[in-house]
Amino acid sequence: MILGLDVGGTHTDTVLIDGDRILAATKIPTGEDLLLTLRTALESILSGVEPGQIERMAFSTTLATNAIVEDRLERTGMIVSAGPGIDPACFAVGPSFHVVEGCLDHQGFEAVPLGRPSVTEAAEKIQAEGIRTIGITGKFSVRNAAHELQMADWVKGLFSHVAMGHSVSGGLNFPRRIFTTYLNASLHKLHTAFSNALIHTLDEKKLHGSRYLLKPDGGTIDLMRSAGSPVRTAQSGPAASVMGALALDGCHGATLVLDVGGTTTDMAVVLDGMPLLNPHGVKLGPYKTLIRSIITHSLGMGGDSAIQVKTNGKMTVGPLREGPPVAFGGAVTTPTDALVTLGLLAEGNKGAASAAMKDLGAALGCKTEAAAERVLQQMAETIAQSVGAFVHDINAQPVYTIHQVLNEEKIEPTSVLIMGGPAPHLAPYVEKALGLPCRVPPHYDVANAVGAAVARVTSQVTLQADTERGSVVIPEAGVEHKIDRSFDMDQAIAMARESLCRRAMMIGAQDNSLETSITEKQVFNMIRGYRTVGRNIRLKMSITPGLIPQWKRSF
Repeated sequence: MILGLDVGGTHTDTVLIDGDRILAATKIPTGEDLLLTLRTALESILSGVEPGQIERMAFSTTLATNAIVEDRLERTGMIVSAGPGIDPACFAVGPSFHVVEGCLDHQGFEAVPLGRPSVTEAAEKIQAEGIRTIGITGKFSVRNAAHELQMADWVKGLFSHVAMGHSVSGGLNFPRRIFTTYLNASLHKLHTAFSNALIHTLDEKKLHGSRYLLKPDGGTIDLMRSAGSPVRTAQSGPAASVMGALALDGCHGATLVLDVGGTTTDMAVVLDGMPLLNPHGVKLGPYKTLIRSIITHSLGMGGDSAIQVKTNGKMTVGPLREGPPVAFGGAVTTPTDALVTLGLLAEGNKGAASAAMKDLGAALGCKTEAAAERVLQQMAETIAQSVGAFVHDINAQPVYTIHQVLNEEKIEPTSVLIMGGPAPHLAPYVEKALGLPCRVPPHYDVANAVGAAVARVTSQVTLQADTERGSVVIPEAGVEHKIDRSFDMDQAIAMARESLCRRAMMIGAQDNSLETSITEKQVFNMIRGYRTVGRNIRLKMSITPGLIPQWKRSF
């Protein structure tokens, strides 16, 4: 059996899967104590189930995302070495940011030796501020990690954790690598505490099957292996929506995926079963990172969003959520109250919901049922406006699918898949607002938990070869080899694929027959003094996000 659990802003959903059947599903409120929520969810789904029957568990959590958005990051210092061109001080981050002497050039050759005194001085200043976690990164460390490794060696023993930039991504975007390294360092303590507590809870319940966390690219990573890059577990909720859509529907054609939750409505576009990926990296709060992610957008509007009537008589839904709906004991009117009033939702106190809608109708100049209808229409129209802007942004710049780069093909969704608790009731309104056919998949209310449960392991590597320098590096895998001048693209592809599959197996892939895709491939000659002195080869290869072989949709 497979267990999937998704922690959302309002509810935590859990599913139990056996082959192609969803045996059980539960939905409980998400509390402030995440571990208590997880424990309660596990107990609710596993009643009467032998722990040994659970072979695989996958979790999608809001922990890292919430810590970033709410600015609850651990105080973290940064030691950065520069290089020709951009001044890293322009991208200072954290309470104690230091640029030290020494740098590499764009090929990875040492341009200026590292200054140990400047590194030691920076480390001592950080330590004097009571900071125990640091990040270290250099501009061209992905070409040669020697300077980062040397700095880490010099400061070892002074800090509880040191994160290095060359391991987060092979991308050359220096500002994004600074921010990604900073987040990896500042989330380490929080993520370690969560992982240890989760492992303790699972052990306590004798759940010893494979354990995974969902990543923003729609893939999973082994829970134990996630400690090295905690930022990769952020933004997993929207990714779970997309993977749930693939698992429950398949998403043929150009499908707009909408997941209407209690707090937000998440949206994405899937082309013939393949999600669009951001080629640069996801933005987390104010930080632009190098973390690969499915392209999604979260609209601050859901079933529990607050409804307001402005002084001009205009009604708005969201973006704030101010507690539960009136039908469930809350004080602020929400779209859920409209659903209860219209008899579309059988739960909750209909009398209280109707009274709230009556008051809303008085403010809008209409009757109770008409006010409820207007709420759902307004919700659908707001979603339609957000979808239009989202699709426009996608078409405004090239984006990666798994297999190709779209430069000229314009993306136009031809259908809509709606998931989340209010999906079947909201679908007719969204269909009218967007002018597109809408459908609701089976198990629509726990789709995210299904997506987390059946998503397969993903990974990505970046290979950079310089035949003049005589080296090839794969930073994410810690690989560096000597090569001769005959090294070519075919050899690069073979080496990258071997390293990628080995890395995927290390982080939890169950077999080595993984579907790989080349997402970037470049080669150009290096010329000096009118002659070719070598070749520069750059290659990005990834495991395609998809579903585990055990999942065969039969409905």
